[in-house]
Amino acid sequence: MRLAVETVETQLEVSVHGSISLGLRNEVVSSVGNCYARMGVPLPPAVALRFFDTTERLLAEQEREQRALGVVSGGIDPLPVGHSGWGDMPRVTICAELLQPQSELLRRGMVHVAAAHAVLHGSTDYYLFHIPAEIVRQAQADAIDSALLQQLLYHVATAVKGHAAVRLLVSHGFIADQIALALHQLELTPEDLLAWRLAATSRQARSLYLMAQLRPLLAAYPLLPHAPSLTGLMRQLMAHLPAMDRDGLLKLSASIGAMLGDDTRSDIQRAFSQAWEYLVRR
Repeated sequence: MRLAVETVETQLEVSVHGSISLGLRNEVVSSVGNCYARMGVPLPPAVALRFFDTTERLLAEQEREQRALGVVSGGIDPLPVGHSGWGDMPRVTICAELLQPQSELLRRGMVHVAAAHAVLHGSTDYYLFHIPAEIVRQAQADAIDSALLQQLLYHVATAVKGHAAVRLLVSHGFIADQIALALHQLELTPEDLLAWRLAATSRQARSLYLMAQLRPLLAAYPLLPHAPSLTGLMRQLMAHLPAMDRDGLLKLSASIGAMLGDDTRSDIQRAFSQAWEYLVRR
């Protein structure tokens, strides 16, 4: 099913795949519309909202699209709400199976972040990156294959873009829902602990795990003036790591967070170079 909804400057192109409750669909459309109504920045003329009822259906569609586009990605994340810049307009993807069980405030935070990404990172320019030749050379010398290199870059790019999206929302007064999202992202789970135990004995897997931690850490930085207690949670998220890794990763994320500006593509390249030197080359 497809329909179009007008919101301020942006038309929302809604498509539904599977069985989606009308209540959830209306909630998401309203959240995106209200978000854009409060933003004092140029908005895209149209944004696609794609609803999928199950994780299985969502992953099948994402895999099909990547094959069709010939896209090499660092991974496919089955997120409750995701975003992408493929196609002729920015896209926000909602998985009802994953989103519905969350609290209302957390759902709103997830939707608002994806809506902000559609404003900031709504074209393929923000999904296609060149890895510096020197890093490629170093990776070859260290027997790091191209697939792993892509995954490392994917984690850094995702972290930098996430920081930019939260910063945009915070600057427009979206505080409570973004704090709720940060609390969710900074929660250490049994899956995190298992992933670390499996990665700790391999240099390459260890680097990949540590690089992935930049995502929740960088997303929290724009919120620290409003919720200083997040600093403690950032440390708690790293508490299972050896002291050198924990302290170094927090220092690295602070350094990257301090240098991020408004040029996302340049920021990603600089952040990747920093993370490569510390998390891989060291």
